[in-house]
Amino acid sequence: MKLLLPLLLLLVGCQDYNSNSSDRFKYGPAILDETDPNFAQAYNTIQTRCTSCHSSNIHDIWATYKNNNAWLDSGLIQRGDPDNSYFIQRIINYGGASSNMPQGGSALSDAEYQQLRKWVEEIP
Repeated sequence: MKLLLPLLLLLVGCQDYNSNSSDRFKYGPAILDETDPNFAQAYNTIQTRCTSCHSSNIHDIWATYKNNNAWLDSGLIQRGDPDNSYFIQRIINYGGASSNMPQGGSALSDAEYQQLRKWVEEIP
């Protein structure tokens, strides 16, 4: 009985996800491919400016894209071609003013936008 409480505390203290949800399956480990500094910066911008609103439906999966290949495989970006990358088109009023991202929030700064374009242009 004396060992039960310390063992229980040890098990609970090591938990890194909510065990009552599918967080581990949904998000996986938070290991990013940091071999491309442009990706690390783009990932940070996407996490802070995009996924806060896109937290349900198909955009949930963006949180699982931890490297360039995942983004390329999704078809949302085209290597070296930001002008024909759907993701880049959507953040610059593609389809009209109501399509601006983030909707209802302040637009991405020019620096953020240029940084995302640079990421797509220079994917190794």
